[in-house]
Amino acid sequence: MGKDYKNILKNRLVKPGLLCIPCTVNAALDIASKATSDTAEIRRILLEVLKWLPEAFEEDTSPNVLHTQVCKITRKISGVKDPFKHVKTVSNETALKVYPSLCETLKSIKDDVEALRFCLKAAIVGNMMDFEVHGHRFNFENLESRFKDYLKEPLVIDDVDKLVEEISRGRRILYLADNAGEIVFDKLVAKCLKERWGCSVTMVVKGGPVLNDATLEDAKHVMLSEECDKIITTGDDTIGIIMGRVSEEFRQALKDSNIVVSKGQGNFESLTGLEENIGKPVCYVLRVKCEVVGRNLGAPKDSNVVKLIGFHEVQKLY
Repeated sequence: MGKDYKNILKNRLVKPGLLCIPCTVNAALDIASKATSDTAEIRRILLEVLKWLPEAFEEDTSPNVLHTQVCKITRKISGVKDPFKHVKTVSNETALKVYPSLCETLKSIKDDVEALRFCLKAAIVGNMMDFEVHGHRFNFENLESRFKDYLKEPLVIDDVDKLVEEISRGRRILYLADNAGEIVFDKLVAKCLKERWGCSVTMVVKGGPVLNDATLEDAKHVMLSEECDKIITTGDDTIGIIMGRVSEEFRQALKDSNIVVSKGQGNFESLTGLEENIGKPVCYVLRVKCEVVGRNLGAPKDSNVVKLIGFHEVQKLY
């Protein structure tokens, strides 16, 4: 990332849409209510967010930064560092209940490409564990009881074969994790990449609490290290990846990797359009949970996506 970061951001494809306004305000109310029951504090949080929003839209702030700022305002006013701590614990425990049966299914799949596709689809189901996207609803009971049904849903964008081609060229994977709970299914993908494809996997979690994003504490809870060669953090507590804020450790891991697997909407919002600067293939793996992201992907809401931007795709973009 040799260019000036502010100039690089001009290439970012995901801009805030009108739906980002009610989404951010609704998120502010929910996050504030998780942090405190004091109505005066909740009101202060909401008014502070409303005061900041016009400036954010004037600057074309990336959607992932909108919710990040809400979290920072909430922490400042309420004094609560991690309003989602309980939600993350329940998410991890729920996912861990499903994990053993997925491992058994993985064993039964003979074809390595189909095994990887299965694991990525499972990880996308896990990506439904999101609580702050306007119009998206999730409950834990549905995840447990309907996991097999969700797995039957197709990949609306299916670049798994392209990902396999890239793996044949280089097997060092930098995997950008998203939410707690969901990382249990990212663990399944890492297991497949290591055992079936001989990859080394470095998993990246957040450097501090933000929404229900996974941190080192969550990685330890689900024993992520069992299937990953290394676990690092972004060095930052921002949703997605903001290259101007990441740690030197992250920069080095990115430099050393052959392929980036980018999980979830926040990572997609912050990275799409910047692949030329990243300088290596990026595979976006996510559930489309809002129209703003859907429009950028050309995929409908509630669809499943594995989209790879390789070197030739990057050249077409610029």
